[in-house]
Amino acid sequence: MLSYVRILILASFAWSSCILAQTQATPFVHEKTYWLPSGKKVAVTFRERHCESGECREVDAGMWGMDGGVPRLVTATFLVLIDGREFVIPKKFYRDLTNTYYVNVFEQKGLIVVKLKGGTAAGAYTASFTLGGICGFERKICGEVCNEIWEHIIWYNSFTYEDESRCKSGIQ
Repeated sequence: MLSYVRILILASFAWSSCILAQTQATPFVHEKTYWLPSGKKVAVTFRERHCESGECREVDAGMWGMDGGVPRLVTATFLVLIDGREFVIPKKFYRDLTNTYYVNVFEQKGLIVVKLKGGTAAGAYTASFTLGGICGFERKICGEVCNEIWEHIIWYNSFTYEDESRCKSGIQ
């Protein structure tokens, strides 16, 4: 009888552990190097992490990848290296992306595009970062299927890229 009770307790524990594992989000990690047709080597590191205690508050808007509630994950790292040199993307442009499940890099009209997808249903998003030469980038956010752009940011900052002599004005 005692061994039967132990088996039931162990089975109950295993079942509850499986349920807990299914309800906890797994942070997305993407570390890959892409060789583009132009010959450029683009390395992308994208990592999410669990929210620390008290860090994440309930949101109704302002986070891509969820449709209200408290985010379980935040983007911790978004690093892009082009031919070994970091292309700076400030945290404020990726900290609002959550529940990411896809990253891809490709070229479009001679520019490098990093595409991310995340969320599901009403919270689904596609974020495209078009790296505009050496001085800035564009960030476009749309739904899972991009029929219309929901957010469009052009970021240019010659101070960030001050070591680059060609950064005078505008996205090149």
